[in-house]
Amino acid sequence: MHQAKLLITATLLLVATPTWAGPLDDPHVGSLGFSGPTTGDLTAVYWNPGALGMMQGNQFMFGASLRATGVTVNRAPIDSATGLPGGTTTFPSASGHGLEHPFAWPPGSGGFIGLGAGVAGRFAIAVAAYTPFSQKLRFDVAAGGEQPTRYHLLSVDSRQLALASGLAIELSDSLQVGVAPGLLFSYGRLVLDEDTALANPSANGPGNPGVENDSAAARYDLASSGTHAPAYFVVAGIHYRHAAWEAGFSYASAPLSNGGMIKLAMERSQVTPPSGTADLCSALGHSPCVSGEMRYRLPDIFTAGVTWHATRHLDAVAFVRWVRTSAYDQVTIRLVGPSSDSSLGRNLPSQLNLYRGFQDSWDMRARLVYAPVPWFRFSGTLRMETSAVPEANVNAAAVDGAKIEPALATEFTIGRHVKIGGGYALMWMFPVTVRDSRFDPTAASACAQAADDLSLPACQARLAGQARPTAAGTYKMMRHTLAIITTVMF
Repeated sequence: MHQAKLLITATLLLVATPTWAGPLDDPHVGSLGFSGPTTGDLTAVYWNPGALGMMQGNQFMFGASLRATGVTVNRAPIDSATGLPGGTTTFPSASGHGLEHPFAWPPGSGGFIGLGAGVAGRFAIAVAAYTPFSQKLRFDVAAGGEQPTRYHLLSVDSRQLALASGLAIELSDSLQVGVAPGLLFSYGRLVLDEDTALANPSANGPGNPGVENDSAAARYDLASSGTHAPAYFVVAGIHYRHAAWEAGFSYASAPLSNGGMIKLAMERSQVTPPSGTADLCSALGHSPCVSGEMRYRLPDIFTAGVTWHATRHLDAVAFVRWVRTSAYDQVTIRLVGPSSDSSLGRNLPSQLNLYRGFQDSWDMRARLVYAPVPWFRFSGTLRMETSAVPEANVNAAAVDGAKIEPALATEFTIGRHVKIGGGYALMWMFPVTVRDSRFDPTAASACAQAADDLSLPACQARLAGQARPTAAGTYKMMRHTLAIITTVMF
């Protein structure tokens, strides 16, 4: 029989930037303290299934993290008549906050649970549940009741829950291969305003010319009800070790079903027309009465890493990820309202295209792990990541820039069977100033006046989701992460 052992280690979740409505997060299982593409523990189900081949005996792992995100948006002044930057209409600073933890329903972000076993000395099997992508962010009401980010984002709560099973095969003493197919369950809520005056200037009313007029703003509160039919994905990888060196390479696919799309039913949606207009649900006597569907893509990810066991006490680790976020170019939302009200689709848009226009990003990490004595070790990690969002495309729903993130993790052994540790990570984004925003508020009215002629650039911009209020301004972001994970070996 295997001797029972209890291992409690720290997890540092080196997360990036907002997801779903914005850039795609590093998963909450992303950097569990000492984990990576060459680590033979249960987190290999995500990082590199080939590394599962190094797992000894049986393992059960449970982890939880807490992360707090802060975003600041300072919009540039605009011309009140055109909505373009360069005028005298100013905005107060907007602050966004998000606190993520796994203790929520539908299942929250920041959790990891897994069970694995070695079989016959040549195989390893595992099952795990984790959150590969998530975001929770809400912008506060500014002084005077203004909401400067309202036309791009007021709040978002997005979670992607992965259920995966892994299998690793030891081909030789040095080489292991593995695969981990899985199901991806999605949940989401998105709240933003739509400026109905852009395509319908008369919506401003007498004495209220221009764009971004509160009286012409319709609120879209779009939410799913629990999780829905899953998408399918697969992670595959290899692990090689020789002398003091280990190397790992893996590929994590985007969803393989639904044409590579996430299709999320938004049954708990509400559309509030501009002030002074009858509510869509008033004739039915109940709310919500709007339903719809949201579609968006997720990236596939290539990961490569190496570990050098420099001495008996010191390991040097480096790995890099290529995240193909360029595939995540648009969020499409289609809505259906009550048959008794024809305003949705006529005065109020029944389809929202949220432009993203992302680019691929590179995530690079270097780590030192030092164990001065058998009962204690600690690690320091430095992470650098390029921006997934070109400067012109940055907006309140997609805040991203070059980032740097240092992290520390420690692990103590108590007695023969217990190890306990803790860790902390701080992510700081270099401020981004958008001067030439890709979003053009004049495109909507120009397209409407041209009778929706799709051959015109203005209508093409509206179709792509760029005909929205400008996002010119300065963006800042910082994130703190604390986490812990427990592993039982038996």
